[in-house]
Amino acid sequence: MNLPEPIPQQKDATDEHYDRDPLSDQVMIDFASVLDDFIDEEVVDSHGTAIGTLSCYWQSVSGLLLYLGIKVDGHESVRVVPGRPSQVDDRDACIRLGFDVVDIESAPRLDCGKDLDETIEHTVCEHFGIAEAQPDGGLRYVARQS
Repeated sequence: MNLPEPIPQQKDATDEHYDRDPLSDQVMIDFASVLDDFIDEEVVDSHGTAIGTLSCYWQSVSGLLLYLGIKVDGHESVRVVPGRPSQVDDRDACIRLGFDVVDIESAPRLDCGKDLDETIEHTVCEHFGIAEAQPDGGLRYVARQS
């Protein structure tokens, strides 16, 4: 008797052997509005190591995420990091960055309440070796309301 081949089972996120790409394009943050619930939440580097918390972010007028303000553990100032590549990890309630802790710790500093200017944007992009973002109509700063 010829039996059909069994249907291969899909991997489930709850499977302990499930290998997920921590920074896959399918889960990247595009629109900054998803970050509203993650202000003051944990941030991890590209290796999954906890490095600090999300203090603020800068978005384009149309809502695209451009930069993150990261309060690195053991540092007084906020480090500015490009918004991509990064992702929200709902399961672990954290933000995953696509950069190493060494690069994040040495990133340009800026108080969250200050506007990013062209010089800082250029410095951040140069530091991380990425192309400069082209905001559409300017940047907007967002932090937790006191």
